Amino acid sequence: MRKRHNTLAKNRFANSGRRRQLLKRLHQKVNIRRQQFQLHETHSDFAEAC
Repeated sequence: MRKRHNTLAKNRFANSGRRRQLLKRLHQKVNIRRQQFQLHETHSDFAEAC
């Protein structure tokens, strides 16, 4: 009987999709942190200027 590689291919695609989702989520978190930091910096700059 021949070996079937269908399950391996499916797992590989599932893992890459999961990895992509995790990377997306992490990237969103990083972007949010950057925005918050930028806002905080601009507020502190305005406070110093006044």
